[in-house]
Amino acid sequence: MYQETSLKTDRMIYANTRSDEADMDYRMHCHNSYEIYYIITGNVEYLLEGRDCRPRPGTLIIIAPDCFHGLKVLDGQVYHRIRLHFTKEVLDERERLLLEPFRGGWRRFDEQFGLEWYFRAVEQCREYGKELQDIAIRASITALLSRIFAISEKEPARQNQARNQAQDIIRYINSHLAEPLTLEGLARDFFVSKNHLTTIFKRATGTTVASYILYKRMAVARKELSQGTPAAEAAARAGFGDYSSFFRAYKKMFGYPPSDKRALELPDMDQSGAF
Repeated sequence: MYQETSLKTDRMIYANTRSDEADMDYRMHCHNSYEIYYIITGNVEYLLEGRDCRPRPGTLIIIAPDCFHGLKVLDGQVYHRIRLHFTKEVLDERERLLLEPFRGGWRRFDEQFGLEWYFRAVEQCREYGKELQDIAIRASITALLSRIFAISEKEPARQNQARNQAQDIIRYINSHLAEPLTLEGLARDFFVSKNHLTTIFKRATGTTVASYILYKRMAVARKELSQGTPAAEAAARAGFGDYSSFFRAYKKMFGYPPSDKRALELPDMDQSGAF
């Protein structure tokens, strides 16, 4: 069973979704948009930049752009969730203060049952004509973000798991994406064998070192392209050694060449298995 009520514009995607199929494989990906997940029912596990998260009904999860994450559906219970993707252009410059809670990659807030009303206000925008819809979407998202901001001010960020070797490697990769990165080099720098590094990294992130680096570099390149950076320069800034390898990987991942603006659109939320 799969049911979805959705709304999509060029700056946001909203989906109220129910499904009852287990999926024991993490669907790892990252986006260049902000993401908000509100869990209504379901037995699921998220993996976010190497840390696991088991939400409960009423849990709110907020995820910043370029945060590598995935989802595992643990059984056939109905998984009912509301999801919102949006770009910062939904807000004006002054309102972007409301994005402050997203700093640090991701956060979790439990027992936020009162937030469902705010999501329903976004969903109601489906009923409006185009001109009114644009105004209503911005107003409803601003109201939701204002509430999240207030919650984050009152509730300190949940303490993450203790630092470990995999987290150190993840942080190192993210701060050196523009430089050459190889499994051999990482193993040497962290004084471990390649096999050991591969094992602990896969356990922490749900993917391989090479795939993680590729996804992260693609996120950087995609952001550069969206800002008008020429493709070859965007590839270099993202850490790709040569343009031809970047071109092939980009087209394989997004279905379009770097010159095609369609690859920069917000993704359909349930078609993110490859990204």
